[in-house]
Amino acid sequence: MNEFEEDVEGDALLSKLSVDFLDVIDQTRKKHELNAEADLFTSKLSIPDTFPDFPYSSPYPQQIALMKAVYSAVENGNSGLFESPTGTGKSLSLLTASLRWLLDRNTLDLAHLGHLKGQVSELNISMKKDEVDWISAYERNRTSKRLLDSQIENLVHMESSLELIEVLKSSFTDQTRQLVNACCEKLGVRSTEGETSLALKRVDMNEPHVPEEDDELFCVDTDVPVGPEECGELADTSPCENTHQFHQIIYCSRTHSQLAQLLGELAKSPSLSSRITTLQLSSRQTLCTYHPVYNLPTSEHINEACLDLVRSKKGCPVRCASVIKRLSNYLLSGGSASKIASAVRDNRLSAIFDKRYSSGFENKPRNLLAARIGCPYYAVRQGLPLAQLVLVPYATLLQPATRAASGLCLKNAVVIIDEAHNLLEATTSAMSVLLTLRDVRLVLQTLRAYLSNYRARFSAISSLRLRQLIYFVQHLLGLLGKPPSRSENSRVLSVGELLTEAGVDNVSIHLLSDYLDQKKFVMKIAGFARWIAEKGIPSSCQQESFVNTTPVGMDALLHGMKRRKEEKPLREDVKNPLQEKNEKKELIDAACGSKNAEDLRAAGASLFRFHAFVRALVTSEEDTRIVVTSAKLTNKDAIKEDLTSEPFPIESKVPSLYLTVLNPGRYLQDLVKESRCVLLAGGTMKPFDELIDQVFVPAGKSRQDIVTFSCNHVIDPKRQLAVFPVCNTAEGTPLDFTFQQRSQPSVMEACGEVVFNVCLSTPAGVVVFLPSYEYQSTICSHWEKTGMMDKLARVKRVFREPKSAVTLKQVMEAYSRAASDKRTGALLICVIGGKLSEGINFSDDLARSVIIVGMPYANPHCPLLREKMAYLDRHFRKPGEAPAPGREYYEGMCMRSINQAIGRAIRNANDYAAVFLVDRRFGRPSVQQKLPSWVLEGIQRKPDAEPHHMSISEAVKLATAFFTNLRQQQP
Repeated sequence: MNEFEEDVEGDALLSKLSVDFLDVIDQTRKKHELNAEADLFTSKLSIPDTFPDFPYSSPYPQQIALMKAVYSAVENGNSGLFESPTGTGKSLSLLTASLRWLLDRNTLDLAHLGHLKGQVSELNISMKKDEVDWISAYERNRTSKRLLDSQIENLVHMESSLELIEVLKSSFTDQTRQLVNACCEKLGVRSTEGETSLALKRVDMNEPHVPEEDDELFCVDTDVPVGPEECGELADTSPCENTHQFHQIIYCSRTHSQLAQLLGELAKSPSLSSRITTLQLSSRQTLCTYHPVYNLPTSEHINEACLDLVRSKKGCPVRCASVIKRLSNYLLSGGSASKIASAVRDNRLSAIFDKRYSSGFENKPRNLLAARIGCPYYAVRQGLPLAQLVLVPYATLLQPATRAASGLCLKNAVVIIDEAHNLLEATTSAMSVLLTLRDVRLVLQTLRAYLSNYRARFSAISSLRLRQLIYFVQHLLGLLGKPPSRSENSRVLSVGELLTEAGVDNVSIHLLSDYLDQKKFVMKIAGFARWIAEKGIPSSCQQESFVNTTPVGMDALLHGMKRRKEEKPLREDVKNPLQEKNEKKELIDAACGSKNAEDLRAAGASLFRFHAFVRALVTSEEDTRIVVTSAKLTNKDAIKEDLTSEPFPIESKVPSLYLTVLNPGRYLQDLVKESRCVLLAGGTMKPFDELIDQVFVPAGKSRQDIVTFSCNHVIDPKRQLAVFPVCNTAEGTPLDFTFQQRSQPSVMEACGEVVFNVCLSTPAGVVVFLPSYEYQSTICSHWEKTGMMDKLARVKRVFREPKSAVTLKQVMEAYSRAASDKRTGALLICVIGGKLSEGINFSDDLARSVIIVGMPYANPHCPLLREKMAYLDRHFRKPGEAPAPGREYYEGMCMRSINQAIGRAIRNANDYAAVFLVDRRFGRPSVQQKLPSWVLEGIQRKPDAEPHHMSISEAVKLATAFFTNLRQQQP
């Protein structure tokens, strides 16, 4: 090595070369970085002027404008808010534009891949040429290939995926034949009987079975985690398990039925549906085809039973890997998972396959067919990496934990959320948990009975965790038993305040959550509750002889320091600690007064809700609040309220703990950050600032990068819409439907006269929207007593929106038939914010007139509403802004409900309707400015007068002329 150490000439040469070499490297890198940026710039798609994929030959100008705006936003990676009035074909326009962009982008990316491969070939050729400066040439080529290879690798994966998709989409007939042949072949596979786990054997909803031995219900010590570090992850899959190598459209709407309608719309465009792989995500409750599982009573039971089978040694009989793969290919080629699941459950596969195969399905057991077809739920999950369009309901997308568990990957995804006017409210609902007094009581009864039955078999750590859990539930029950203050029945607490006031701030809720999260624990407890209920074993929570009530933690310390019983307290008004403890025990005993063992049959659902409540406490953020609604428990009859009904969560009259969030936008930030872009669309999206400030800006989006779009209706509002702000009766008395006045007999009578006069002047159907179900009941009862209901029935057949969804379909069918009767027509009395004010189309004769009675403001004295408004003012108020964000939120809730109800009437370009806004407040310019622009264009005015003081008689006169003119113009 000595010859190299003293090589002075060589060192000098290398030092000269190094300077030039570094300059060349630096220049080469900069040059190729600029070229890469130039390639990206030239790879931009141009916005099309027309959209031939749209299923109708002549789209309305509003539809073309919306499609161009969506295409542009997706191409530029901009999130946005898009407002298109209800009835303008919004959903179809969103789908057409986004899928056309996806196909165009794929074509351009593949062309770019060919260009990059050509560049690599040129570099390889240039490497073979002799150059004097071979060092700089080598470095230049190496740097260039490194930059190109990273781009080529991703595009090659995308190319292979798209080739596979093309093969699948062209092989629907072959995939169907393979599936049918698997079902029709001779019996040659093992029977699926007897492959059910022990936990499933005991739960048959057709013939309940009670095990003779209860060993299977005992949670062994090996299942019990000591702390968070010993808790395994129970999720069956991890999010983004497979990185998507191409762009994906995730389309979200409120319900599965709306998504099913969207699939029908997509089928109208063969140029898109024949090239796009589509999957609709649904729950196990909807897609499971294994009878012992899907026949369980609740979705929580079904999820736990499914995961139990997956983890077991034998596995689920309908989850064979090769069978799932075959079904997944069938679904990607164009099959429907929901139709497969329904057909297997009903044992009518011939209904979805060709009739010539029907004989092959005969005389085959349902479980055998289910095993040969496979599980649609897991087939959908397996097909996600190749799905270009994924349809998901709100519940799956909006809650982070559910989104992760569903297997959705947001990378490279375009997320479109339809019906987004209630996005923040829907997110709040998804993040909320309601735990009633009945739930807490059943949980305590079950846990105490479980401890009593297995106390001799628990290890020290198991016994400790279960006693801590019982201690926690006892104190929650004591909190609900505290008498409410005179001023209000509910109060709002933070998580810390709840734990302190309940006296459980000395208990680690993380350890309790880990204990509940252990394998099958909640399911076993639920099974145990059913077991003792069916056996008739006494389980009243008043049997406390087996429960050690000695205080733990800080309470134990204070218990040891308390004064002796015979010592007098320092002041007479200071209660003896033992006396205070006995009073708390009396409250708990009063709350647990039921001794009926049959109650425990329903304990399973309560246990799952309690589990969700504890999980929410553990994962809570600073905006989490708990609404504590108490009741006086001195009288045991007070506890016998209708606890089975579902109370309105903000104003619950039932003793309960309602955990919710004040800033739902916080839980959408990951959705915005991880995806390519998020598009929010709806019929009434304004004001835009609320969603921009709470969803996009906190996620790091600048206002300049957020697209906003709004368009007019497809109708001519001045000709096809007549809006009447009715402020006075015919005698000139103001119509005041504020909460304080609307239940006055004179006001309800005046409302009846308004409805009667509108019915006289309106052909076909009339729809009335009232502020609440309670007011609907009150005013209808009044009209029946005064004869107003009979008076209305002589003009039109009268129907009422039912509070239960069970009879809704029958009511709507009967109303539709009656409204189509040209001689009489029909009257439907609905509720704003109810089942008919959103999602139901009252097109053409179903709603020639819409009457909005009053303004549905929320109760301003609601503690949670006040807390929400104060939170918005503290965190989102800008200097000099008026009105405050809290007030804007309060008014926005009301006006969005009104605007949604108005939009039910106009559903197509040839439709027409009259809208009566019945309340003196509708005459205010500040209120009218919050109506959509197309509604404002339709407001009617008296000759030479402003519309602020229109009476019902004047409105009816103008409405009669409106309908007469339109009838004359019709061919």
